[in-house]
Amino acid sequence: MSHIDRIDVVCTARRHNRWVQLAAGIACMGLVANLQYAWTLFVVPMDARHHWGQAAIQLAFSLFIVTETWLVPVEGWLVDRFGPRPVVMGGACCVALGWLLDAWAPVLPVLYVAAVISGIGAGAYMARAWAPRSSGSPTGAAWRRG
Repeated sequence: MSHIDRIDVVCTARRHNRWVQLAAGIACMGLVANLQYAWTLFVVPMDARHHWGQAAIQLAFSLFIVTETWLVPVEGWLVDRFGPRPVVMGGACCVALGWLLDAWAPVLPVLYVAAVISGIGAGAYMARAWAPRSSGSPTGAAWRRG
């Protein structure tokens, strides 16, 4: 295999890898968007079961949105410092832990902590983690999916 052939293989692999990253990013946004768009479906059943009050339960959603959006600059700094892979993996772990806590929250403060944890995780992939060279384009393309 000549030098030119090796370069061509590397370029093709990188191009393929970027498409895989874009697809994974869109999938991640779709999974987290389900939490955002479907949250109101869970409020009434949670209130019926725990009698916390709908306004108190909705505060958890507000905490999720605030931590998801306002911590993105910090998470972007973490991407610059440590690279995208550990930030995305940490974000995935945070989202998974937050969802588990959401499912089994025995008291309202646990629901609030779960919202903050999952908000941190949801913001982690938005922090240009899956496309460091052109972060705006893939994020915009992913949000225009619907």
